[in-house]
Amino acid sequence: MKYIEIREYVEDNNEMGLAPDELDHVAMCCEHISKWYYEDYPLGGFLTAVVNNDLVGAIFQADDINRKALKLYAYFLAWNLPADWRKKAMGVKNET
Repeated sequence: MKYIEIREYVEDNNEMGLAPDELDHVAMCCEHISKWYYEDYPLGGFLTAVVNNDLVGAIFQADDINRKALKLYAYFLAWNLPADWRKKAMGVKNET
């Protein structure tokens, strides 16, 4: 998914009333999640907690914007990545 598509997605799903600059930040983070899945892009602590489904870790590492956007990250993972993203987060290799 390209950044512009991701940015449109987060804007369309902005139920929490994030400002445009906040949406830019969330879109960048979602782009990093997408790159992590497809390209093995390294993630920082907050996004690692998000993809590991570690709510407590994500909350403690989130800045103000990311704390408000947790639902958007959940939407992005659930609706924009293949269902096996959880296996990738747990380090399980796909069998092909």
